[in-house]
Amino acid sequence: MAAFPRLKELATAANSRLLFDKMMLYFEKDTANDLEFAINLRNLWVKLIDRTNDRKLFITETKGVPPSVISYNCCECLHKVHENDFIKLLETRKMIAETYREVVFSLKMVGLEVG
Repeated sequence: MAAFPRLKELATAANSRLLFDKMMLYFEKDTANDLEFAINLRNLWVKLIDRTNDRKLFITETKGVPPSVISYNCCECLHKVHENDFIKLLETRKMIAETYREVVFSLKMVGLEVG
């Protein structure tokens, strides 16, 4: 039973007269957790988009810095570092989008909508 922590809970529920109510409560709690996860994931997605856009704006601004202000080599190095970070952010953004789509699809299957 140690390998299946919910087994004892389910066995108790199966032996009671309120099996249906307890199972519905269990599924509603599980669905509520999924919905909370989806909402938090959506908020994270919005923040990541904002940060990615800020990073891209910074990269664009470094391209416009005149060579007399910062040495060309320093500016070029900074630009490459930010380009690499931007690519990593885009990859993370893609991964989060895929996960978000999967969660939203799962929630739609049980009849819930994410805002």
